[in-house]
Amino acid sequence: MMKKLIFWALVIVFFAVYCSNDDDNTATVNAGTIAGGPFEFDIDGKADFVTGITLDDTNASGTNSSWVITDESGIILGLPPTLEAVESVDFDGAGPGTCLIWYLRFEDGLQGAEVGSNANDLTGNFDLSNSISVLRNQVTNAGTISGGPFNFTIDGQADYALGIVLDDTNVFGTNRSWVITDDQGNILGLPPTLSDVEGVNFDEAGAGVCLIWYIRFEDDLQGAEIGLNANDLVGTYDLSNALEVVRTCGASAGTISGGPFNFEVDGNADFVSNIVLDTSSASGTNSTLVITDTSGTILGVPPTLADVKMINFDDAGPGTCLI
Repeated sequence: MMKKLIFWALVIVFFAVYCSNDDDNTATVNAGTIAGGPFEFDIDGKADFVTGITLDDTNASGTNSSWVITDESGIILGLPPTLEAVESVDFDGAGPGTCLIWYLRFEDGLQGAEVGSNANDLTGNFDLSNSISVLRNQVTNAGTISGGPFNFTIDGQADYALGIVLDDTNVFGTNRSWVITDDQGNILGLPPTLSDVEGVNFDEAGAGVCLIWYIRFEDDLQGAEIGLNANDLVGTYDLSNALEVVRTCGASAGTISGGPFNFEVDGNADFVSNIVLDTSSASGTNSTLVITDTSGTILGVPPTLADVKMINFDDAGPGTCLI
């Protein structure tokens, strides 16, 4: 009886020791190390791919493997199964920020390896390698504009810049506007659309040169205000090329009314009266009135309308004068 008790006691001890050793023999997982980068790209509408990443798997172990792409906080953005799949990811489409690339080895039963979950919350038998950063900078591109040249005469008649074309093949930036400046960069207007630009009457701007620009920008833009200078803009933005609008000071004499006048050359003084000058659209630095014959020969240059009314046309002899 004693021998049987001793036998079963030894059996129990054997199995206890065996099971304990089995618990201690959990498979070791090692993801190894990865190298490459760091990578830095501009978000500009052009595809950006990482290349040249290498995996040192000399001591790597683990039944299963995957690559993991996260943001800086560990949120899983993608789980490309191979390095080739990693190098096919277009990081330009990810928006601004920083991505981290990891290599993962794991045993069956891993939990939490899902897009949208956090890699810091993975549970199971696994190992993550070191990470490689991918920095994505937000930039803007205003494209190019064409049209003109625009050359106007300031004459009281409305002048509009028509036919402007925006090439937006590779234009990007959250916000947009048009900018009109003088030739020193001082902002004269910020029309929001091309239609608004084409509705600006440049005849009212006076003589000089205006520049028309297109701008794309992010929310951090500062200095885009009428009266400030476009050269002092700060933030994330891009200005297109500029189109010139040249405004030359012209002259417009307006219209006169009165008469016609018919006099007899009889030795009695004959004066014109009730001539009216409409200056509503008149422009020009200097002015005078002119009296000619019918062939255009200048007979007199009276400086004012009052001087015209002082001329005695009886002295001019027979014929026709034009005022």
